[in-house]
Amino acid sequence: MTPRLLLLGGGGHAGVLTEMLLDEGRPVAGYVAPDDTGPLREGITYLGDDEWLTAQDPSAWLLVNGVGSTADTRPRRALFERFTGLGFRFATLCHPTAWLARSAQVAPGTQLLPGATVSSGARLEENVLVNTRAVVEHDCRVGAHSHIASGAVLCGGCRLGEGVHLGASAVVVQGIEIGAGAIVAAGAVVTRNVEPLTLVAGVPARVKRRQTQP
Repeated sequence: MTPRLLLLGGGGHAGVLTEMLLDEGRPVAGYVAPDDTGPLREGITYLGDDEWLTAQDPSAWLLVNGVGSTADTRPRRALFERFTGLGFRFATLCHPTAWLARSAQVAPGTQLLPGATVSSGARLEENVLVNTRAVVEHDCRVGAHSHIASGAVLCGGCRLGEGVHLGASAVVVQGIEIGAGAIVAAGAVVTRNVEPLTLVAGVPARVKRRQTQP
């Protein structure tokens, strides 16, 4: 039996992924979320909450992580880890207008949205989201559960730890390392390494806050 596609989440990111999948001719069975927020795009309907999904046969479904992030990547990560721990698999998505270099590597559950670029020798770990028109240049390493937001640019040879949020239109110059759980604000230009669990903002980016909890 071929697994059916099932979206996790009923918000904006889930709606984007719904249209992306339907445009590729991949039918979506429905979506799962804490509450029924009404049909998603093209009438995709609510099937139940997370507890409903835990009672399902994991082999019957291929999950799509429809939870995005505006800064905090932890909810997206928690969902992925919960259901992979229960034996479910997550779909890897690549929009037809995205470019994934033949030497790049992407782990299960990664999502490349319209116009995204993942260049030569880059490596993306599981559940990474590269949003619309974002760029991951050659030989970058992006840790699991990180989000490269719309229009952001990682120049060559950068290293991102797990759960990093790189805000919209931010730029990270070549060779920079950003620690796990760090947040780079929208429009920032990062010219020096960023410690884990640190929020940086501005041009050039400066430390604004340090978190005490991952």
